[in-house]
Amino acid sequence: MRQLIILVAFLWVVAGCNSKRTYFEIKGKILHAKGNKLSLKQLTIGIQNPVLLDTALIAKDGSFDLKTFMPYGQDLYVLSIDNGPDIYLVNDEASVTLNLDIDHYKEYTVVGSPASIQLHSFLDAYTPNYKLLVDKVSLYDSIQKTEASDDDVLIHQKEKDAALKATNEILTKHIQESSSPALRSYLLAKSFSTLDKASISKWIGVSKQQFKGYSPIDFLEKIIKQQLKAELPPYALLNKQAPQFSSDDMYGKPFDLDSTRGKYVLLNFWASWNTASRDDNPNLSKAYRLYKDRNLTVLGVSLDSNVHACKLAVDNDNLYWRNICDTKEWKSPIVNKYKVTTLPFNVLLDTTGKIIAANLKGRDLTMKLNEVLPR
Repeated sequence: MRQLIILVAFLWVVAGCNSKRTYFEIKGKILHAKGNKLSLKQLTIGIQNPVLLDTALIAKDGSFDLKTFMPYGQDLYVLSIDNGPDIYLVNDEASVTLNLDIDHYKEYTVVGSPASIQLHSFLDAYTPNYKLLVDKVSLYDSIQKTEASDDDVLIHQKEKDAALKATNEILTKHIQESSSPALRSYLLAKSFSTLDKASISKWIGVSKQQFKGYSPIDFLEKIIKQQLKAELPPYALLNKQAPQFSSDDMYGKPFDLDSTRGKYVLLNFWASWNTASRDDNPNLSKAYRLYKDRNLTVLGVSLDSNVHACKLAVDNDNLYWRNICDTKEWKSPIVNKYKVTTLPFNVLLDTTGKIIAANLKGRDLTMKLNEVLPR
C-alpha cells in the first residue's frame, strides 16, 4: 500500500510538462462554511502536507474567487475549506465555478470543468462501494481464522467477491469514460488496489494511445511492467491433462495414476525433511477427513531419499492415504513431469484427469474442495 501511495504522489509531481496555461481560477459560492479560509493545493498523495499553491477568503455572502499562477499542465488539485471538506478538481479548463452547501457537501456542483464533474461522479459511486469492499475483505479474513464451517466461509467469500466485482465495474466504467489525462491517471493509479494486473496493463495501453506523451501514464506503464515481470508465472500444467505415471508406493505395491479416473485426486508433493511440508500436513489430514466421502482421494509423492524416514513421517502425521517414495528426491521423473520446484506443492485433478487447481494452501484448499466436489 505504501508503494501505491508513493506512486500516486509521484504521478502528480511529474505531470508538470508541456504547459500552455498560465493560471487557474476557481470561483463560486460556499454556504454554511464553519470558517472563511480556503487553500488550493496540488494533490501529492502520500505526503503529509500537499503543495500549497494559493489561499483565499470566503466573503460573508459565501462567494469566493481564487486565481493562481499555474505553471503546470493538466493536473489534480484539492480545494480545502477551513473546518470543512476537501473538494477535488481538475484544471482541464482555466476557470471553474464551484457551488457548495457545507450541510450537503456531497451535492456540490461544478461548472466549466468536465473532468471535475466526472471525478465527482466517480467518487460518489466508488467511495461507498470501496468502503463496503474493505469491510467484506476484513470480515472474510477474520472468519477464515475461526472454526467456522467451510460453507459459512464460502458465503463470506462470495460476498467479498461480489463487492470486489461491483467496485471494479465502477472503476473500469469511469476509466473508459474519462476524457482527461489527469483524471485517467488518477483512476489508473486507483486501479492498482483492486484490479488484476492484466486489466491494469490493458487500460494503461489504451490510455497511452489516447493521451500520447502524458508522463504519469508512461510512468504507470513502467510500474505495471515491473509488477508483471515480478509475478510468478501461472502453473504451466493448469487446465491440462495430468501427466501419466506408474510407480510402486512406499510399501512396494504398484500404483498407476489411471486407476484413479472417476475420482477427484489431490496429488501432494512433500518430504519428511521439509518443515513447510510437515507444517501443512495437518491441513491435508483435515481436508481428507472432510471430503474423502465426496469422491476425493489423496496421493502423496515424497521426495525423501529414505523410505523409512517417509514411513515414519506418514505415521507421525497421520497421513491416511497412499504415498509414493521412489527415493530419487528432486531427480524423480514424477517431480520432473509435474514441474515441481518447491515444497509442499499440490495439484487437484478432476474425474477426467485434468488439473483444475494447483498450489492450494491453508483454507484455500478446503474451500476449493468444498466448491468442486459433489455433495
